[in-house]
Amino acid sequence: MSSLPAIIFGVLSLLSLMLSIIGLVKSKTWLVVVGAILFLPFVYYFGGSPATRIIIVLPFLHFGSAYALYKNNKLMAWSLFSCILVFVLFVATLVLVYHVGN
Repeated sequence: MSSLPAIIFGVLSLLSLMLSIIGLVKSKTWLVVVGAILFLPFVYYFGGSPATRIIIVLPFLHFGSAYALYKNNKLMAWSLFSCILVFVLFVATLVLVYHVGN
């Protein structure tokens, strides 16, 4: 039962990443916006801790990536999105290491 939040938020964050990457590759702004909306519960879950309050910046980067894509600036869109990608992969690695170790 303790791994249920990790599964729910992990699936939402990975689905968000997939939609956003597809949106960035195919220049579909609406896919990046949907990915950003799906990313909000993940941020809300992690933003509840005082140690990780800075994570509330990530949705702004995600929506900023969608806006940059809307303005046809793919380099800026990928640059803004890279922070999100690195953070989600970092958290996924921590979760996998924890579950494999136990």
